[in-house]
Amino acid sequence: MNKKWISLAFFSVLILVQGFYTLAQEARARYEMMNLIRNEKFDLVLPGAMRENNVDMWIHVIRRGDPDPLALDFGVRMGGYIDQTLCFIIFTDLGEDRIERAVLGGRSENRELYDIFGSEGDLPQFVADRDPKRIAVNMSEWLVVADGLSHTGYVKLVEMLGDKYAKRLVSAENVITDFRVRRVQTEILAFAKACEIQRQIMEAAYRRIIPEVTTREEIGWWVQDQLLAKGLSTLSSGPSAPSAIHSEVSRTQRGNVYHRGDLLTWDWGVRYLNFGTDYKRNAYILKDGESDIPDGLQHAWNQGMKAREIIRKNFKVGRTAGENLKIIGRAFDEAGFGYIPNDPTTDGGFAGLKAGDHLKHPDKTEVSVDCHCVGNTGNSQIAVGPSMAPFRPRRAHQKVQQNNLFAFEYVCYTAVPEWGKEKLRINFEDNAIVTEKGVEFLYPPNKRIILIR
Repeated sequence: MNKKWISLAFFSVLILVQGFYTLAQEARARYEMMNLIRNEKFDLVLPGAMRENNVDMWIHVIRRGDPDPLALDFGVRMGGYIDQTLCFIIFTDLGEDRIERAVLGGRSENRELYDIFGSEGDLPQFVADRDPKRIAVNMSEWLVVADGLSHTGYVKLVEMLGDKYAKRLVSAENVITDFRVRRVQTEILAFAKACEIQRQIMEAAYRRIIPEVTTREEIGWWVQDQLLAKGLSTLSSGPSAPSAIHSEVSRTQRGNVYHRGDLLTWDWGVRYLNFGTDYKRNAYILKDGESDIPDGLQHAWNQGMKAREIIRKNFKVGRTAGENLKIIGRAFDEAGFGYIPNDPTTDGGFAGLKAGDHLKHPDKTEVSVDCHCVGNTGNSQIAVGPSMAPFRPRRAHQKVQQNNLFAFEYVCYTAVPEWGKEKLRINFEDNAIVTEKGVEFLYPPNKRIILIR
């Protein structure tokens, strides 16, 4: 065989082997990171989450074939015995610094995370030996993440516990909320990494747009390929791509071409480890003869940046979401904006605004706020934590705690005279964290409209 071809074959194999090695190391790094996060959460967060909610035992029930919302948090799956139908992940406060951790009827990805392993049938004696006064279980009327216990699972749990302990069952919704929203540093690092990966892909995708040539579908599938190469997925079921909120040619739909003069917005998120992002990027495609953003659009954007700072300066740790929202609403009015709360009787997001609500102050930029919870897989109504939005009333009572991750989302309605519109609606959203120092961004936020030439 020609030496040239032998060399080529050798280097090809070498590159292939190196590629497999790199993938293996990334897989191991993610596995080790998740185990570190679990251990840190169990050691540093779990004791406070249970004690401050007056819970001395937390039983989290899972079953085979029914993916649980906290599966990645615990790293536990059902055991292989056919006769076992439920698995109990049990945390018990024995009055020591460390919460006891047990798995009955299941397996852990890392056995070092748990102290005790047993079978499903061990539950009655296990509970009786510890005699807990309040037992939190994963059932909730409104929090999806805390409602993984099925009806049949509940019936069997009650039967196994007996009347004495069944009467002591309470919802784990508050324990789960505090366990999730109280972040350890490794979680913040992982979430920030996910945000930055998304930002780089979004901004690279915008740079690929060729006006009058590139289609929405092309961008969507290109993004999917980038995520696939990184071993990631999106929060949506299909490809995501920018869409037009203003176009002088047509409303951009799936498969349609991007046109000059389009103002684009892009709202999506990525999954990484146990985390899910949710934010937007906005761009404008210059028309022939334009060298910059139209003055009216730039004014609308500048108003949005001012609104961001008003929210940022008035969003504080220690208040409930509802208290923060009231203070922010007053701050908008005092700063010359028109604050318009969403209709709390609907669950339609910003669509919950009644017709004409954004025209009550025709000479002002009007603002509606939806700073909702985000962080773990899923967001908005699915994720855990406080949310500042009138149409999310069940989260208004929740206190904003240190290191709370949230979607910094709000909508501004501003007149753009050269477009002949009553008001232009721009939705602003980035992910951020609030600490005792204030609101901090974990990656470069969307400060400017991205220009496409």
